[in-house]
Amino acid sequence: MSRRVLLAVGVVMACLPTTALHATAAEPTPPQLEEKEVAVPVVNGSFSQPQVQRTSANSWEQLYGSAEKKPWYWGGATPDSAAGVLVAAGTDRAGRSDNKQAVRVDALLTADGKDLEPGKHLKTRLWDVRKGSRVTVRFDYSPTIDKDCPATTAGSPPQRKKLRLQMRVDRKVAWDKSVDEPAFEVKEVSGNKVEVGRPNWQTATYEFDAESDSPEVAFALPDVRISESNTSPVSAKCHPMIAAVSARQRPIQVDKSRPKTDLPPARSFTGNDPSGTAAEALAKCGADTGGNCKFTLNQRYSYGYYDRPRPVGEVYENCTFGENSASAALRDKRKVVYRERSFDSATQTTNTQFLDSGSHDGLTEADLSHDVSHAAPKEAGVKADDAQKTAGRAAVHFAAAYEKVRDQPWQWSRTAEREIDVVTPKSHASWVEVSAARERADGHYTVTGAEPGEKTVYRQFITYDGPSRITSDRVFQRHGTLAPTEIERCKTHRPLPYTPAEEPVVPYDPKDRDVQDESLTPGTAVGNRVPPPKK
Repeated sequence: MSRRVLLAVGVVMACLPTTALHATAAEPTPPQLEEKEVAVPVVNGSFSQPQVQRTSANSWEQLYGSAEKKPWYWGGATPDSAAGVLVAAGTDRAGRSDNKQAVRVDALLTADGKDLEPGKHLKTRLWDVRKGSRVTVRFDYSPTIDKDCPATTAGSPPQRKKLRLQMRVDRKVAWDKSVDEPAFEVKEVSGNKVEVGRPNWQTATYEFDAESDSPEVAFALPDVRISESNTSPVSAKCHPMIAAVSARQRPIQVDKSRPKTDLPPARSFTGNDPSGTAAEALAKCGADTGGNCKFTLNQRYSYGYYDRPRPVGEVYENCTFGENSASAALRDKRKVVYRERSFDSATQTTNTQFLDSGSHDGLTEADLSHDVSHAAPKEAGVKADDAQKTAGRAAVHFAAAYEKVRDQPWQWSRTAEREIDVVTPKSHASWVEVSAARERADGHYTVTGAEPGEKTVYRQFITYDGPSRITSDRVFQRHGTLAPTEIERCKTHRPLPYTPAEEPVVPYDPKDRDVQDESLTPGTAVGNRVPPPKK
């Protein structure tokens, strides 16, 4: 791959004081909202999974199949944990104009009303949303149509009543409204009078600024008491329904101010709940042998950039005296070698003593791109690092997904070596700086379980940062005036052995050798040295 070598104009650079050079670097602009609103995928937001099979030809019979079905992916960490029951599609069932299924809300709050009751969650996460984005959630709600909701009779407490429905975002109340009491009508079928519920679907929208990545959206009933005096709960058959949950967002722009050594923290989820460790899903992906792990690249928050320029090699200083600047200039050839490596947020989050993905004990490959699986070190007697081996297997999925989208392979590390001809004018210093081209790739792993029906889903959100194959590095050949301390050093004499002033000409004797420099501070002028004692 070709790399551009840019020659910085030394005359111009030398004329700028140091303060002026730093002043030209503007502070990064805080991320703003994008202008365009985009859709946010909501997992099973139409409640179409699983499909409820009708067991009766009579559309008015509110049957849910052989057993009540819960909506997939609307619970906590484990499958089949959603606090809700699917309502079949069709007239006199869910009664939706889109002929889709609905779900009965059975999620409740704790006794103090401050949080969701453990184990009774009807929730999802907006996986593509980042903190600071402007989000709009839309859903439909209706009273129940279940004919088994107990009717109010003489001497029995009323259960067909208004119930409050809440939507909570990250456990905070965002929307709260009373749903109308259920409405039923009598329908005559084959000479029999049958009570049939009538839905009353209404649409609600709520807009908020996300306070976290992948915010949690939950629905719950804050108060299911029959009355103030009768604290018994109403029958679950009387709970209201929700349907067609969707979301849109104005995404926050990518934050490009974070350095590669401090990437956004890695996060792991089991279902809709945070995992026990920040890289648990990564381990699941590394251990997967059934093809159940895949990586999805988030192109909105992935980008290429130039790293901060850094000096490589030594600084050459020309202290030459002379009237003619051209004749006083020094010419030199030097070899410049620099290396770029990869970083990842999972390593930085879980192993805080490591910054990059090549620092693990036992990983001896100089270039990780030669052995992305990290299967075994090349050096004899060095054991493989099992933890790194697992992460390496997962990284294969990332590298494949990245190459599929960007049409360039991911580069784990790169070493560059070149020879440069250097001309250093008198009273100047010369050096080389590199501004490396790098790629930051944001995305997540998804690992699905092998169980039948609703599967456990593990998600690992992670950021990789590595050398770019798409853009060339910038190599600057620089020279500028000497710093004050360097000028002072140029004025000092070369350290020499003491020569008696009264004997300016001394015959050369091969046995003579330089005397020790009396441990003086480097740079001390010869005239300041203490002469040896007289004999």
